[in-house]
Amino acid sequence: MLNRLLLKMLTRVMVGVCLCIGIHTAARTALAQAPQQKDILWIIPHTHWEGAVFKTREEYLQMGLINITVALHILGEHPDYRFVLDQVAYVRPYLERFPENAAAFRKYVKEGRLLLVGGTDIMPDVNMPSGESFVHQILYGKSYYRDALGVDVTVGWNLDTFGHNAQMPQILKLGGYKSYWFFRGVASMNTPSEFLWQGIDGTQIPAFWLPWGYANFYHPPADPAEFDRYARERFAALDPFARGHDRVAMDGADVSEPEGYLPEIVKEFNQKGDAPFTLKIGLPTDFEAAVAKRADRPVVGGELNPIFQGIYSSRIELKQRMRKMENLLSAAEKFAALAHWVGSPQDVDELLRAWEPVLFNQTHDLASGVMVDKVYDDVVRGYNFSERLTDQMIDASAGQIASKIDTRGEGIPIVVFNTLGWPRTDVAESDIDLTEAGFVDLALMNSEGNPAPLQLSDVSRYGDGGIRHAHMTFVAQDVPALGYRVYHVVPQRAFAAPHAWESASAGQGDQGTIENEYFRTTFNLWTGEMTSLVEKSTGWEALRAPGNVVAQEQDGGDLWQLYGNLNGGRNIAMTRPILLPDKTRSRFSSEWMGGSGYSSDGPVFSEYHVSHPFAHGTFSTRVRLYAGVRRVDIETQILNNDAHVRYRALFPTTVKDGKRTDEIPFGAIERPQ
Repeated sequence: MLNRLLLKMLTRVMVGVCLCIGIHTAARTALAQAPQQKDILWIIPHTHWEGAVFKTREEYLQMGLINITVALHILGEHPDYRFVLDQVAYVRPYLERFPENAAAFRKYVKEGRLLLVGGTDIMPDVNMPSGESFVHQILYGKSYYRDALGVDVTVGWNLDTFGHNAQMPQILKLGGYKSYWFFRGVASMNTPSEFLWQGIDGTQIPAFWLPWGYANFYHPPADPAEFDRYARERFAALDPFARGHDRVAMDGADVSEPEGYLPEIVKEFNQKGDAPFTLKIGLPTDFEAAVAKRADRPVVGGELNPIFQGIYSSRIELKQRMRKMENLLSAAEKFAALAHWVGSPQDVDELLRAWEPVLFNQTHDLASGVMVDKVYDDVVRGYNFSERLTDQMIDASAGQIASKIDTRGEGIPIVVFNTLGWPRTDVAESDIDLTEAGFVDLALMNSEGNPAPLQLSDVSRYGDGGIRHAHMTFVAQDVPALGYRVYHVVPQRAFAAPHAWESASAGQGDQGTIENEYFRTTFNLWTGEMTSLVEKSTGWEALRAPGNVVAQEQDGGDLWQLYGNLNGGRNIAMTRPILLPDKTRSRFSSEWMGGSGYSSDGPVFSEYHVSHPFAHGTFSTRVRLYAGVRRVDIETQILNNDAHVRYRALFPTTVKDGKRTDEIPFGAIERPQ
C-alpha cells in the first residue's frame, strides 16, 4: 500500500513537473518571439532637390550635388545604410560632373542600397500639364535610368507636388510603377497612411501618404538620450495613421545633407532595447513589402486636390507658354514621324533637347508660378529656347513632307496640315508677301479648284495700290486626321472677293450684333459687355446678365494662396470657397468706357472690338465668330498698372442645376459647382 501511495505521489510529481516544463517551454518561446512582435519604425534617408524656386537651377545644383557625394561616403562607411534619390535633372548632372564617383554610384545602385525613385526629369505638377507631358516625364526619366544605370524605376515619388489628378493611378500603372508616395492632397487627417488609390477607370495602385511630411525625422538629436525621446515622439505621432506594425519616417528635407551619424545612433537605440519598437534604416520598397503583407488597406478613390488655390492663376503667362509648347512639341513629333515615313530621317535627340526645358519648367514650383523673379526669367528663357528649336524642327519636317505633295495649280500653294487624330474644320491663318506690284486683291481656291472665302487684314501696299504684304484668314474644310489639304492663293489685278465692312460703331450707335450659323451675340459698343449670347438652333439664351466683364479684385495674398498668406506645410485638400467678386470692393471693366467700339462683318469672320481705360491701365477685348465653326473666340488683353490685384472674367449663365465637368490628363472628372 505504501508502494502504491508512493507511486501515486511520484506520478503526480512527474505530471506536475511535465506541466511545469510545458509552461516554461511556452513562456520561453513567447519570450523568444517577443522581439519579433515589436513594431518597426522605418527611417528612409533621402534629399529633396528643389529644382528651382528661390534659387536658379544652376544655383541649386551648386549647393545640392555635394549631398550625393556625402550619401555615397556614408554608404561606403556603413553597410546597413540606405539612401534615396529621385529627379533625373539632379542625378544626371552629378554623374556627368563627377565621373570619378560614377563607379561607386553604380555599385550601390546594383546592390540595392541606393534606390532611384520618381523616374521623371523633375518632381512635376500633375494637374496643370497635359497627360502627354507626364508621359514624356516618364519616357525621359525612365529611359535615362535604364540606359545609364540599367535600372527600372517602380516607385512613384511626388512628395512635394501640390495635388494629384484622379487619372494618375492608371497612368502610373501603365508606366510600370508599383507604388505612389506623396505628402499633399488627402481629404482629411483621418486618412490612413497606406491605402489603395483608385483612379477614374478603376485602376488601383498602393499609395503611401506622409501625414507629417517628408522631413518628419530629419536632423534628429545626436545625443542618445535626446534621440531616444525624439524617436518615441515621432513614432507616437504616426500611431493615428498606422494600421499595422510598421511606420515610416523620412530623414531628409529640401536640398538637405545626409546625416552620417544616423547609422550609429540607430544601432545604439536598438541595442538599448527598452522601446516598444525597433528602428530600421530602409528604403521605400522595404516598407512597401511590409505593408503588402496586410490585407486591410482601404480604397480611396478620385482626385487628391487642390492644395494651393492661387497657383492656378499666378504668373498666368507661364501656364499659357506651357500649353503652347505642349501643342508645338506634339506637332513636331508627328511631323517628324511622317517625314521619316516619307523618307527623311529625323534627329530624335533634337526632340529630346526641345522637350527637356519644358519638362523642367513643369517642376511643381515652376508650373505654379511661385518662383522669385530671377528664376522666372530662367523659365522664360527655357521656353524661348524650346520654342525656337521646335519651330525649326516643324519647319524642316513640314517642308520635307510638303516636297512630296503635289501642289501644282494656279497661284501660290498653301498646305494646311491637321496634326490631330480626327478630321477637322477650323481656322487657318498665313502671311503672304508679293514681290510683283499691281496685284490689288487675292483669291483662294480649295483642293478641288473651287473658290473659298478669304479675309485679309494688316495689308500693306506698293505705291500703285498692289499688295506687298497681307495676313490671310480662311476656314480649312474637312482636313483629314493627320492629313492635309492644298489651297492656292491667286493674286488678282482687280478687286474680286467681298471684303469686311464695318457694321456698327460707337459713333453711330450703342449696341452691335455679330453672328454665324450657330450663334448670335449682342454687345455694348462702349464697354465691351456681351449682353446676349443665343444658340440659334434652339433659341437658348446663354447669359442671364452681361458677360465678358472683367473684375479687378484686391488680393494681398502671396503667389501660392488667394487673398491670404501661405502656410507651406498645408497637406489637406482645400475646400474654402472662392466667392464671386465683392461689388463693394472690386472694380469692373464695364464701369469704364471709350469711343472706339466697333463691329465688322466679313466673308470668313465677324468680330467686335472695344478698347478703353480700366483702373490705372487699359482693357481691350475682341470677339470673333467664324463661318462654319461652332465656337465663340474671345481674346481680352489687360495692361495692369495696379499692385496687389488679380483679374477674373465673368460670364453669368442661365444654366440651372447643371453639372461641372473638368478636363484632367487623359480624362475628365465631375467637380462641385
